[in-house]
Amino acid sequence: MATNLKRNLNLQFLTSISKKGVQVCSISSTTSTTISSNHARIPDPSFVNTLNAPFDFDASCAVVYNEYITSTEEDLVANDIKNKMKRRRYEKGHWDAVINLYKEVEIADDSFQEEGDEKNNYSEGIPKLFNRIRQQLAEHHLTDYYDDQESIHWLPCHAIDLKKDGELNAHVDSVRFSGDLVAGLSLLSPSIMRLIPCDDNDDDDNKNSENSTKDEEPYYVDMFLPPRSLYVLTGVGRYKYSHQLLPDGSIFHKTDTDIVVRRDHRLSVIFRDSKQPSS
Repeated sequence: MATNLKRNLNLQFLTSISKKGVQVCSISSTTSTTISSNHARIPDPSFVNTLNAPFDFDASCAVVYNEYITSTEEDLVANDIKNKMKRRRYEKGHWDAVINLYKEVEIADDSFQEEGDEKNNYSEGIPKLFNRIRQQLAEHHLTDYYDDQESIHWLPCHAIDLKKDGELNAHVDSVRFSGDLVAGLSLLSPSIMRLIPCDDNDDDDNKNSENSTKDEEPYYVDMFLPPRSLYVLTGVGRYKYSHQLLPDGSIFHKTDTDIVVRRDHRLSVIFRDSKQPSS
């Protein structure tokens, strides 16, 4: 079973280019159309590099599920998002200087249109897929914050289209309206998300910090986000660490090998719970 699962990996790891085991990660033309296996329901710790994390870093607050959705589901979501954004222009900057060369749109579960035979045979459409993700997040990542799942209220998802040379700089997502969790479904391109410890958060929208490099910041955590993966930030990963995407050509250090990640045009779908009212 383990051998078969590895064969379905939707990444292309090219031939080693140095004696140190450096590999290049890009998008593969071969994709799996079978429904995601049970292994996708368990976070893969090898996709989170904590070698440079503070000694008290809680690994459960920043996780990555590899191959969380199928390639068929990825195509379904990506095509619909592209259709929603086709008349939008790439923005050259955001008011808070966090993101550059991007498109963004809020999406509601009932906004997706399934035409003809494009309906997913496995998930019965995008709303069902989003509900499946939310159930996973509620059952495995929000139990410490809510008395029961019925108490959880979800904000509408939003999709981000980031060009290959676009930037997502270090920031902490707004705590004014969103709650204890930020999760993202990555589509089309691999990338590296870096978490950096920051000052205590407040009610400022999208609190951001200056970009830091490995030489400037002694503590950081890197998360490898292949296409079709799902990352989840909770607890200190949500509130006490900024997150950013590293540029094309950045290196992810994975156990016994270094992976050069070729970031390309990228789509993502962001999931957030609504901020709970003060008691």
